[in-house]
Amino acid sequence: MIVNNSSAAHTSANSSTAYSYISPHHQALRRLLIFVILIATALAIRVIYIQVFRRDYFLQLAEALSSPNQPLAGQPGALRDCRGRILADSVVTASVKANPKLIRQNYDVTAVSRYLSSALGLTVDQVEEKLNSERDFVYLKRRVPLAISQRIMAEHLSGISRDLEYKRLYPGGAVGCHLLGYYSSDHRPLGGVEYQYRFVIEGQPGTPQRNQDAWGRTIVGLENQPALPPVPGKDLVLTVDWDLQKVVEDALQQCWDYQRPDQATVLVMDPDTGAILAMAARPNYDPNQIASAATGVTRVDIPKGNLINLSVSREYEPGSTFKVLLAAAALETGAVTLSDTFVCPGTIQLGGKPLKCWGRWAATGHGRLNLADTLAKSCNVCAAQIALRIGAERYCQFLRRCGIGQPTRIGLPGEADGRLQAPGDMYKRDLANIGFGQNVAVTDVQLVAAICAVVNGGRLMQPHVVDRVLNPDGTTYRQVAPVLIRHVCSQETSRTVRRLLRGVVEKSYGTGHCARIPGVAVGGKTGTAQIWDPQKKEYRPNQHMLSFVLVAPVDTQPQFVILVTVRNPKKGRYASQVAAPVARAIAVYMLRERGLIPPEVLPKLNSP
Repeated sequence: MIVNNSSAAHTSANSSTAYSYISPHHQALRRLLIFVILIATALAIRVIYIQVFRRDYFLQLAEALSSPNQPLAGQPGALRDCRGRILADSVVTASVKANPKLIRQNYDVTAVSRYLSSALGLTVDQVEEKLNSERDFVYLKRRVPLAISQRIMAEHLSGISRDLEYKRLYPGGAVGCHLLGYYSSDHRPLGGVEYQYRFVIEGQPGTPQRNQDAWGRTIVGLENQPALPPVPGKDLVLTVDWDLQKVVEDALQQCWDYQRPDQATVLVMDPDTGAILAMAARPNYDPNQIASAATGVTRVDIPKGNLINLSVSREYEPGSTFKVLLAAAALETGAVTLSDTFVCPGTIQLGGKPLKCWGRWAATGHGRLNLADTLAKSCNVCAAQIALRIGAERYCQFLRRCGIGQPTRIGLPGEADGRLQAPGDMYKRDLANIGFGQNVAVTDVQLVAAICAVVNGGRLMQPHVVDRVLNPDGTTYRQVAPVLIRHVCSQETSRTVRRLLRGVVEKSYGTGHCARIPGVAVGGKTGTAQIWDPQKKEYRPNQHMLSFVLVAPVDTQPQFVILVTVRNPKKGRYASQVAAPVARAIAVYMLRERGLIPPEVLPKLNSP
């Protein structure tokens, strides 16, 4: 076979020419790819330049372009008393911060530190240490007055800027601290009403300014799209009266200073609505110390017991103030009439152990007593017999209706449940002990709500501390109406219980006689309880909870109920000596303010 070499060569040349040819379309794509790669490389270099080499400059530029006079967070609402007076509010402050790298690049650190320390009230060493930091920014001082920060910003120091933040102020200091709660130094609610209603009080944040470029020029198309302003929170109007709260605090402080107890509380409630009119406890604290970063005090530095709202979080055996509920249960169930009598020999055997009356009566006994004198003389043995006659099932059912052993849902954090033994688990001695307020645990608010129910006509009202919520413009967002939980007893039983409580105060042998107020029908009940040790499963020797409950007036619909508790006072052995005078002083003020004390009696009450 003969091959034409010239023809083959021609074919090979044509093939080579075909493969080496690149169309104009492909050439354009190649040029576009090279251009995209160059642009991406340039952008990458620019990003690295901005993020790494000029990072500090652009951070400073962002600070300059941001709004210097408006924090992004919405201003939290205020807390007010029932008359609209401010109890807690947030004010704008400035936190001065620095970029240490920029400061070191542009200035002499020692000279800047000397100026800033003088302006901020810090030592030169403190400021210099922060300016020598390797961090991108450090706070020199948090929440300083705006005027001070404005003087510093007027110096136009490169690397010095500020954040506008809120600081919580409490004009009353420690007054009402457990009810109000407190804010941390970084403005976070951490207790009381402040924490429980934070979802209402806290404002909504705004949005940063977005219609300017890096050189401060308005971006075309965004002229009419300003940043969204922050939305302030709502104000809470509480049920407390601040004048009354201060009177309560003063009376409690006198007891605290003179009797020197481990703990003490006062709770005042309106029995008709369930509104808390005043709430105080010792030990206490000043929330301004925690809220202010300048003090350096945090909640960790304050003893934990000082921060606890004892009126809602502490469970204790109440003692003889519980006999108010015993009397109501006895009358409502029909187990006891006013003419029935019981004998107190001083000590009885029950459950294989002696059950003794209190004080010297353990040896002598009270003798034969009816229901009225059982309360007036606060006889434990007769109270035990009355509880046994009612029976565990009926007695516990009545106490449950009164809310014993259940949280009241008052609207404050940390509320305890209390404790009430199930009827089926009780022995006779357990039931007898509940008759005089032992072997049952309550909180202040639980006990006061129950007593209010049996003296107001039989209505258990929902305890509450918020009266209404206000919009930022002052209009009412929501009114909190009183809530009836249930009826616990008849009006007749309620009237009878009020008469019995009046006898405790007005009878010469009544344990509450020191709470008498001339010209006004006052009812009351003392209480002295041993303190249970849950670890040792026994009562602690020589440790007692003294208490007094005062109801006024009792000849008509009561307007207030006051509970005072004093734990382990160093002076005074009985509730009539320690707790009752505190309740009486508060009641005198309230009766005077409401015009319920006859004018001719006022000079006597005002005299030393």
